[in-house]
Amino acid sequence: MALNQWGVPNAYGDLKTVLMHRPGAELGVVTEANLREFNFDAPVDRDKFLREYDAMLALFAVHGVDCLLLADVLKDDADSLHYMAHRPNMTYTRDLARVFGAGAVLMGPHLRGRWGDQHILGRAFRKLGIPVLGGIDCPAFLEGGGVSMIGDDTVVASICDRANQSGTAALRKLVLGTAAEYFLEVPLPFGHIHIDGLFMVLGERLAIMHADSLAVFPCKLYRAGEPEPRHLMFAEFLEQRSIEVIEISDAEMRAGHLNVVVTQQGKKAIGFATAVRLGEEMAARGWTLDTFSPDTLFDGNGGAHCMTCPIHVA
Repeated sequence: MALNQWGVPNAYGDLKTVLMHRPGAELGVVTEANLREFNFDAPVDRDKFLREYDAMLALFAVHGVDCLLLADVLKDDADSLHYMAHRPNMTYTRDLARVFGAGAVLMGPHLRGRWGDQHILGRAFRKLGIPVLGGIDCPAFLEGGGVSMIGDDTVVASICDRANQSGTAALRKLVLGTAAEYFLEVPLPFGHIHIDGLFMVLGERLAIMHADSLAVFPCKLYRAGEPEPRHLMFAEFLEQRSIEVIEISDAEMRAGHLNVVVTQQGKKAIGFATAVRLGEEMAARGWTLDTFSPDTLFDGNGGAHCMTCPIHVA
């Protein structure tokens, strides 16, 4: 089932195709005793979790996004299906890989409860005809929620609780000068696991951000062909790019309100129903934020952004 079109040149274009995993029996693997292994806040009611997941899927369909389900892509791969039935974090497909213009990079998950999950996405990419450019291999760690793009020329990667300098360096080696002219390495304060919990691109000149968390450490900006990086603060980089920022509060950040997926450039996105103020801020700028309930789904500490691995953005 090789795809005719794929590639992700930026984070704000029209979202055409995503790779997702609708969870099943594996949600029952999460218990009070192993919550930390899988980064869940609590064991979940599978039926409630799936109702909310299906409401999210329905929104993507309404927005014209083709959602490829991992179990359908790998339906003839009995080993992969058996593996996924024991891995409750497979539903967070964004953390496992990142697709660029030339192909996919498999991430290196930090949690033991995710080790190896990225290789299942690698199998799916091969089925879909998407080249795998390489991977982030232990002792390097980096997850897809820690990777973004600003514009179409800058890959952003965060050093955080789930990523180390070896992980960002490995990604930089794979994409700088090929997928992007610039590579921005962003150190985050202790307690933050991904940059997508603090910063989210909405458009070429618009983003959502928890400003205080990104004002602690200087970033390194690498440019292809130049031997040394330049140092600057994250807000300085955004200002140089003339990017307007919608700031969010501590409470909104902790509740995952910026867990948003752009589906139609400059027009539509999908996020949590609880993100009321953010929706209003976006509406004032001409956007529609369509929402679903995260009451049970967010017990897994993820939302629409975490649960989508974009494979074609136009």
